[in-house]
Amino acid sequence: MEAALEKVGLGYLWHNFSANKISLEEAKKLTDEELSALGVNTIGDRVRLKEKLKESGEG
Repeated sequence: MEAALEKVGLGYLWHNFSANKISLEEAKKLTDEELSALGVNTIGDRVRLKEKLKESGEG
């Protein structure tokens, strides 16, 4: 999860995800509202993070 956040420039939010015990798999299921509550406030940041999370699940 930390690496995905870092790659989209949101590494500073890692503590928020960690404090809420959100793993990579859980993050993939978060709504825009939930992401906003974690500090991912802009639409662009949410789009970039969701794309990165999708990529991390491919293989």
